[in-house]
Amino acid sequence: MELFLGIFFSFPVIIFSALLTICILYWFVTALGLLTIDCLDFDISVTDTCSDMPPAGFGGLLMKYGFNEVPMTLIITLISLIGWSICYFAFRLLILPLYDLTLFYYLAGIVLLIIAFILAVYLTAIIIKPIRPLFKKMLITHNHKSLLGQVIEIRSSTVTKTKGQAICEDGGAGLILEVRCDESYQFNRGDKAVILNYDENTNCYEIISLKDFNGQ
Repeated sequence: MELFLGIFFSFPVIIFSALLTICILYWFVTALGLLTIDCLDFDISVTDTCSDMPPAGFGGLLMKYGFNEVPMTLIITLISLIGWSICYFAFRLLILPLYDLTLFYYLAGIVLLIIAFILAVYLTAIIIKPIRPLFKKMLITHNHKSLLGQVIEIRSSTVTKTKGQAICEDGGAGLILEVRCDESYQFNRGDKAVILNYDENTNCYEIISLKDFNGQ
């Protein structure tokens, strides 16, 4: 036990130890119902849908490994757990004998930290690959339900039972939605409407006028 605690609080293992401890506390609080599993998730928007270039930066990295399709809390937990395991056993077998050689100890520790993180990311991507479709389906369903009752702005020149588009502000570039309604509403570009229902068969949203929604 003394050896375990010594390695647990040693560099570089302590980096992953701290992350893993936070993750354990998070899941404990989530089990009590005080937090939700997806509380750390965020949307990744691609503004140029006509470009063949993959998105760059942190968002591009998430999409490359499919991390954007799984709750971020689960991703962080897996990376922390795998990284900690790699660091712990590598430290015990390789780094511990260098403990008295301060310079070599910290240099080896930094290299181990980088390698452990890279391996943890790759292994996490492999682990979540079989379950990504399940979370993706849940995410799509959740997003459709969350849009019901939202005020949108008509984007097309008109909206009918067969065609029409509107934009829903999401704090980013905005969501372009396919919308349908009874032609008696005679919506024009720039008019406000409210999402009433979602049709899974046509992937379209049924809308009504803002006045009708408010009962005016």
